[in-house]
Amino acid sequence: MRFSRIRGVVVSVPCLQADLALRYELLGRLRVTRGGVDLTPEQPKLTKLLALLLIRAGKTVPGEKLVAELWEQDPPRCAFASLRVYVSQLRKILNGPTGTSPIATTSPGYILDVSGATTDFQEFEVLYTRGRERYGSADFLHASELLRRASSLWRGPILEGIQGSLDIESFAAVHEEKRLNCIELSIDSTLALGCHHEVIEDLKGLLVRHPLREPFYRQLMVALYRAGRQGDALGTYRSARRMIREELGVEPGPTLRLAHEAILRADPARLEAAGVIPAIR
Repeated sequence: MRFSRIRGVVVSVPCLQADLALRYELLGRLRVTRGGVDLTPEQPKLTKLLALLLIRAGKTVPGEKLVAELWEQDPPRCAFASLRVYVSQLRKILNGPTGTSPIATTSPGYILDVSGATTDFQEFEVLYTRGRERYGSADFLHASELLRRASSLWRGPILEGIQGSLDIESFAAVHEEKRLNCIELSIDSTLALGCHHEVIEDLKGLLVRHPLREPFYRQLMVALYRAGRQGDALGTYRSARRMIREELGVEPGPTLRLAHEAILRADPARLEAAGVIPAIR
């Protein structure tokens, strides 16, 4: 017997049933497995079709929508017939040992049932939501743990390598913003626990990839200041101001300016006014 934890409740499921469940992973390159066996389609059209069904899992995706997304601006005359072939091929890949398929045909299109499967983006949502709740309750230890676990599910850009789909790009943009918010809350939780040394290197790497994201500058300034590196913290603000002015033509936002003033004056009370949670002693 295998035990699983779902939303904080421990339940038992037969090992065989667990091993036969499909697992979809979207937080990186698309990957599908069953019992550790990789079932990911190799053909680009099949991969894209599966991605389009996954981002609307449990909802009907019209055939016209799938044709428009799969062939973009120039679908062939036989596009709908080809779509049926692709759906049939995808069913063969995903069908369970009993022949049951998670893809159902509806009058306007197709629907993918993931109720018996696991997905990394749903796991991320659960951990991220619980982490935010713990953060809001000032339970920074558990918030940090939950948010780190949520962030660790990401293997790269969401649905990496699948191009030419507005639906996928929109889905990816929403979840990328959630990922960055999750990282920010995780770092804020770590700073609240007084573990400023642990986040300095990570923040420097994040700013290379996201040079206009002001919360990362604020967090790095606070971490450096608390590590006794006031000069480096002020230098970080100068770098942030230069980057933001050059790229956007504006000054840094009020929160970042408040944090700069607080560090300049070595005034922890002003840091609190800038939204920085005092480190737990």
